[in-house]
Amino acid sequence: MLKRLIAPLQKILLQKGICPGCTSQLSKAKFREPRTEKIERVTCNCGRVYIYDNEVSTYRRALDSEI
Repeated sequence: MLKRLIAPLQKILLQKGICPGCTSQLSKAKFREPRTEKIERVTCNCGRVYIYDNEVSTYRRALDSEI
């Protein structure tokens, strides 16, 4: 039940480009690694890994297979 409350808030933060873990801007992340032409792997200052899609300009949490 708690996940139902937190998931929408985390989604809103990711749409704004903010890490839900430490609330820092993902555009200022310390490590960005291009995967393909349209996808970058972004590691936040707190260590969480996200995937940035250049075409849609959105962030999402990386899957275990993408790390």
